Amino acid sequence: MKNAPDQPEITTTRAKAINYRIDSGSTPGAATEPFPHDSSRQTETPHPRRDSASSSTLPGRGDRWTRDMVTAIAAILTLGTLYVATDLLVPIAIASLAYLPLRPIEAKICRWGVPQAAASALLIIGLFSSLALIVALLYSPAQQWITSAPESLHTIRSKFQSVAEPLTAVDRAGTAVDDATVPLKNDQPRIEVAYQKPSIVDETVMINQTGQMLAFVAAIAVLTFFMLSTGDDLLNRTLGVLPNANTRGEVLNKIGDIQQSVGRYLAQITCINIGLGVAVTIVMWMVGMPTPVLWGVTAALFNFIPYVGPLAATSIVFLAAASSFDTMGRASLTAFAFWLTTAIEGQFVTPTVLGKTLKVGPVVVLIAVAFWGFLWGLSGVFLAVPLLIVQRKIFASFDATYAFAVVLGEDACEPGEDCNPIKEHKPIAEASPV
Repeated sequence: MKNAPDQPEITTTRAKAINYRIDSGSTPGAATEPFPHDSSRQTETPHPRRDSASSSTLPGRGDRWTRDMVTAIAAILTLGTLYVATDLLVPIAIASLAYLPLRPIEAKICRWGVPQAAASALLIIGLFSSLALIVALLYSPAQQWITSAPESLHTIRSKFQSVAEPLTAVDRAGTAVDDATVPLKNDQPRIEVAYQKPSIVDETVMINQTGQMLAFVAAIAVLTFFMLSTGDDLLNRTLGVLPNANTRGEVLNKIGDIQQSVGRYLAQITCINIGLGVAVTIVMWMVGMPTPVLWGVTAALFNFIPYVGPLAATSIVFLAAASSFDTMGRASLTAFAFWLTTAIEGQFVTPTVLGKTLKVGPVVVLIAVAFWGFLWGLSGVFLAVPLLIVQRKIFASFDATYAFAVVLGEDACEPGEDCNPIKEHKPIAEASPV
């Protein structure tokens, strides 16, 4: 009879303990104090904690994998778009890069009271008139060199014949054996073969290429004009979409940084290349090379392609000199004089002027030239370095891509940071701590 009243009390106490565990969220030890021998309760409590931990890690890994896949797909689609839409994107890229150094000049002209549209028109007319004048002066000698290219190659081959004479002895012996084994037949009809000398210049192709080139230049001129005359309005509309003033200020500062870096580079490299063209023209005139102005302009244009451009221009000058001079020694000296002039400029002038602007190693530059050349052809080769600077500035604007900006030449230490970057003269093994 005494046990009957105690049973509800125990049940009530156990219910209170369970409610205490659920409501208070206390530790399992505190919740199971009234029942120290209830092992089933103690073993059940850790399981939800392990399940919650695993459920928190698995979605994180899945989200990261999904994010990486989306990034890879976006990169592939971007590269495909750049490759397929070459005819559309190349004029836009050239006009955008031309806008960067021309915009400060336009601002100075507008300070004199000239309207913005008129200042833009003056810049476009002056720039493209200068280019048209240069092309008109160089068109005749360039066409003459291109037309006579097959004969020039034949002349160069004959000059190299003495060097290659031992290598062709076996071929001549084989030809003589074949002729000796052919039976003589006097009754065979005589066959006359007439051939026409090949020409690199096809009139039909030349006309089509000229029309395409004129349309290409006209598109660049129109795009550049409208960017200079109405580009600020487009920028203001784009900034107006941003949520707050701080974001607009940051974006405006980044755009100004890109404009300053790329504009400074293009202005400095253009002045350097003009000076190089004048120097090469004088050197070619002194060594007696025909049409020295043509080779000066060639040096100026090819110098926009770092490292690779001067070597390619030297090869062209060597071929032209070998077809113009009687001896290979004089042709070699002419090509050496051309290369020495470009090498002096590349070793002393460009590093002094562009040392703080470019800040890109030769490996990165060569990879960029190959990459943009593959995507956009010859235009991409000339645009590789300016686009590389734009990429570096864009990558430096975000924390997630700042490492890529450092690889492309950005400073590893931001202003105000205390870090010890590896010195250029010290190997990595010596600079790294033991």
